[in-house]
Amino acid sequence: MIETTMPRPEQIVVCKWHPELIGSLLDRSLEVYVILDAFDVEHMHPDWKLLANAERVYRISEFDSLEEISAVASDLSLRGVAGDRIISFTEFSQFGAGYLSTLLGDSADPLRHVAYRDKRLMKQRVEAAGVPTAAWASLPDRADEQDLRAVRERLTFPIVVKPATGGGTIGTFTVDSPEELAPKLAGLGATPFVKTSQLIAEEFVVGRELHIDALWEEGEPLLLLVSAYHENRLAVLDGISGGADATLALDGSSVLAQEDAPELYRRVLELHRRVNRALGIERAVTHLEVFERHDGELVFSEIATRLAGAWIPMMLSEATGTDIYRTLAESMADGKIPAVRPARRHVGGLHLRPSAPGRITAIPSAEEILAVDGVLRVQHLRKVGDVVDFSHPSEWCVFVAIGADDAAEYEELLHRVAREIRIEVEPLGAGD
Repeated sequence: MIETTMPRPEQIVVCKWHPELIGSLLDRSLEVYVILDAFDVEHMHPDWKLLANAERVYRISEFDSLEEISAVASDLSLRGVAGDRIISFTEFSQFGAGYLSTLLGDSADPLRHVAYRDKRLMKQRVEAAGVPTAAWASLPDRADEQDLRAVRERLTFPIVVKPATGGGTIGTFTVDSPEELAPKLAGLGATPFVKTSQLIAEEFVVGRELHIDALWEEGEPLLLLVSAYHENRLAVLDGISGGADATLALDGSSVLAQEDAPELYRRVLELHRRVNRALGIERAVTHLEVFERHDGELVFSEIATRLAGAWIPMMLSEATGTDIYRTLAESMADGKIPAVRPARRHVGGLHLRPSAPGRITAIPSAEEILAVDGVLRVQHLRKVGDVVDFSHPSEWCVFVAIGADDAAEYEELLHRVAREIRIEVEPLGAGD
């Protein structure tokens, strides 16, 4: 008699609360382990009935705690869990998830997960692989004259300065001349959501800003969508920081259909594969950002090994015809995804914010927004009474996904939604 051993289910460790993703994973034959931090437990209202179906749920104070991540790794190891895939779709859990992966045996390159967050190491590795990359310089100490001199000597102004491990354009600013560098750095305060004070300075690239969202299995894309921001992220930053006379930029992006831009897709895929090889990306979800110069050259900006945030997940769901989290879960279980069936020929997303900072006095309901022909989805992140102070461009209010079957109709819809769906505010008082 020949005994057969059934292969064990794939072991998935999910970092942070993602109801759609966790629910989809638990619907399949997978071993699912979940790690929640204090913010998840206190503010995100986890579904404990759903989580009871997971193999194990760990609670930690934060993902940056080496002691707590080490303790989770020890318990997983005692249970024989290798962690075939460790999923981290937020900036705040990326370092912890990478460290956990290293502790569980992925130690061939202990700095690999750091290169997915620290833009200096990321760019150094990508640049060394021959990928066109904006010129850059490390700025570990903003008060060190030698560091400042290196930036002035290496880069041509204007430049962009940002936190080495930041995201969402938070803490990012432009410097027009070498003389402005020291004064602007001296005036910096703490950057929200960023713990390190180390910075990166890089060339200001002129061109169209693209984001590429992909799902990779054994080095090949199961899904790859190229999108163009309506206006570059720095234009959005300028709009919210330019004072009362500033005009807010159109904040969002549109998916570019492959049949409309086959050559762009070919060049993007070629560049993406080179970036993946440089960073050791084979089986992951990625959010890549590049600039397309006026001559067509693609210039690497940065990449994250996570699903994009903001309006992009709902936009991707409409562009694929399936909830993006269920698509990810299916890929992990079966190594394939559902057939792509866009909801509309042209699909995009928008972030809607008030035209000025203040306390929200009126905000359209989801029903009112969905009543606008062409609006496919809506997500509220603010409510009446909340304060919007324009402290950074990722201060989210309302996301909408839109779609149309005609290009001209889509363009009209995009501007109409941005113009007509209004969030009203009153100026902040002295005590606010």
